[in-house]
Amino acid sequence: MKTLEDSQNRTVTGLSARDNPVARAARTHQDYWKTRVRHRTFTTREGRKFTPPELYVRIFHEKREVWFCLDTANRAAAAIKARDIYLSLVAAGWDATLAKFKPKAEEPNEVCTVGEFLADILKRSHLKPVTVRRYAVKMRKMISDLAKLETGKKGRALRRSKFDYVNGGRKEWLALVDGQPLDLLTPESVNSWRNGFVAKAGTDPVKRKSAERSAASYMRGVRSLFTADVLGALKVKLPANPFAGVKLRDPGPQRYHSAVSAEWLLAKANEELREAHPQQYLALFLCLWAGLRRKEADLLMWEQIDFQQSTIHVRRTEFFEPKTEESQRVIDLVPEAMAVVQGFKDGSDGKFVLNGAEPNRGSTYDYYRCDCTWRELHAWLRERGVRDKKAIHSLRKESGSLIASNFGIEAARQHLGHRDIRTTSAHYVEKKKRIEIRLPLGGQPLNNTPAQAAATPAA
Repeated sequence: MKTLEDSQNRTVTGLSARDNPVARAARTHQDYWKTRVRHRTFTTREGRKFTPPELYVRIFHEKREVWFCLDTANRAAAAIKARDIYLSLVAAGWDATLAKFKPKAEEPNEVCTVGEFLADILKRSHLKPVTVRRYAVKMRKMISDLAKLETGKKGRALRRSKFDYVNGGRKEWLALVDGQPLDLLTPESVNSWRNGFVAKAGTDPVKRKSAERSAASYMRGVRSLFTADVLGALKVKLPANPFAGVKLRDPGPQRYHSAVSAEWLLAKANEELREAHPQQYLALFLCLWAGLRRKEADLLMWEQIDFQQSTIHVRRTEFFEPKTEESQRVIDLVPEAMAVVQGFKDGSDGKFVLNGAEPNRGSTYDYYRCDCTWRELHAWLRERGVRDKKAIHSLRKESGSLIASNFGIEAARQHLGHRDIRTTSAHYVEKKKRIEIRLPLGGQPLNNTPAQAAATPAA
């Protein structure tokens, strides 16, 4: 029997080509819809045609016509759903039926990209540009790992992209990372990244502990970009805070362990550097004797040294911004140490203690006037047994250890310019004096003074 199309209800009527009507199921029964569900063919933007496996039905009701996807390729199941749609139309109308069976796709909650987020922080937040840059390095590392942008790249291939500053590889890598959506960071993905980062270290306890400290450092830096005072100043569209509920695991302090004797190191410097490489000697002298940070020594000016009082004043200048307010301090030097500094002053005609280039006040990275001096001193220290990754910084730690050993931990905190004494205790101080218990062995007293002998009970 051939069926005909009804132009009014847009459905197959079920009438035969002859005038005699044929009995059919009512619209309220699923059998009515079995012959009315069908596949549809669509055309893509590229002009290709494709037919999805799901069945569709077209329903005309109250002068309105709509196609419904029935979400199944099974004709019987599709007929049941088509019937339910029709019953809903009759009972509740178009709005309720569309809301139930053809809800509008939720508009994507588009958030800013990583690059837009960092640019807005740089523009609107209170953070210093150099601080934003440091945290951005950590954030891009996390984003790159989560997006798997470096998967399969190793050695030369990685250097050609991420570290290629000459041929544009670095610029392309930055564009790729900065183009990632910020909602790639979520509490779950942050925790997953941390666990994966540590797992790469394997089972070696030393490597694993190092990875735990590195992961904690990355997470602390990125979390600092999501504090309330930073986010409150931004205008870009932000996702939920990815660090909400994320607990940073404390890997424990990385205590300082002295590799060489400060006295021996200073003697070797006096022998090998003082005449041949005086600027390296002076840089070592300032970090070891005065406990200065590299940036503090790099931008130290002669006007900050009081030769009469034998003191060095670390303070804010037109070229130097202290790390914290507690970093501004007065450092005492013994007269013989100040005499060494005076010798360099007599032969200097500049305003800075160390010779170097002009300061770069607009720099957003760790720029050092005396970069060549620091590099050469670092190499010399490594050759003399200082194995720390930051060999020059270990001089400052050694200085703090010597102060703590002779004057106490609070004096060391003041000497180093730390805000929190826990930082001094956990990372910058090594025990210099033996702490031991002495007990008599073999029945012999340790001391045989008359008073002790009189106090000893007779056998």
